[in-house]
Amino acid sequence: MNISETRTALFCCCRAFLFVFFFLSPPVWPQANQGTIEGIIVDQSGAALPGAKLTGTNDATGIHFQTTSDSNGLFTFPVLPVGTYTIEVEHPGFAKLTQKNITVSVGARLNLNLSLSVAGQTQSVTVTDEPPIVETTRSQVSSAVNDVAIENLPTNGRNFINFVLLTPGVTLDVRGGDISFAGQRGTLNSLIVDGSDDNNTFFGQSVGRTGSGRAPYQFSEDAVQEFQVNSSSYSAELGHAGGAVINVVTKSGSNAFHGAAFEFFRDRSLNANDPINKINGRQK
Repeated sequence: MNISETRTALFCCCRAFLFVFFFLSPPVWPQANQGTIEGIIVDQSGAALPGAKLTGTNDATGIHFQTTSDSNGLFTFPVLPVGTYTIEVEHPGFAKLTQKNITVSVGARLNLNLSLSVAGQTQSVTVTDEPPIVETTRSQVSSAVNDVAIENLPTNGRNFINFVLLTPGVTLDVRGGDISFAGQRGTLNSLIVDGSDDNNTFFGQSVGRTGSGRAPYQFSEDAVQEFQVNSSSYSAELGHAGGAVINVVTKSGSNAFHGAAFEFFRDRSLNANDPINKINGRQK
């Protein structure tokens, strides 16, 4: 085989490898900016029900996710966008169960215990109350700031990072503008937006740090749906932070048409009088 034939064979192998890598590999989604619903399907006696078909529907977008309980009755929806869901459970010989108002927050891992009743005169059971959901699989210390708080609570400067101060153990370092968790330096924190690292690698801190005259944060508050503040004991999927991890999810839209508008008005007539003017008895 001469040099030309060797180059041609190598080129064909590279093309085949790239084709397999980009087109035949299964998609991988970042789980840090989404949520998980898991649990067990049982009958009225508490026995596990394998082979139950589950369908999870996002109430805002109508997107469906399907899974089946295993031999132990366990099921999982591993990667779910943030939002409110309705889960339908079907199994031969049992009444269809519909569980509504299941709220999936960013980074949450919800555990459900769903019980099916034997089919009789009632062919379906619908539960509209929000289920008592307890996260039992992780021990991380975290708090969630949802869209209701972001839309209704006032903030000066329209920087959503200020809402981190709503979580316990958080203070603002007035000298540098950093957010400090449990007295640690603000440079130890990490900011994640939609599963991607959003930190300033040069200064070693989140983009838009307000101290030292640096540029303010350019991420619009209106674009934020909710975020999770992980103070300690968070999982490795978040990683590379000695302090806290702020995990942000942006809005992705829904089937309902809606929008938002805001106005930032700041007139000098609303400002306080200058201290020098006060000393000299002058009006502002």
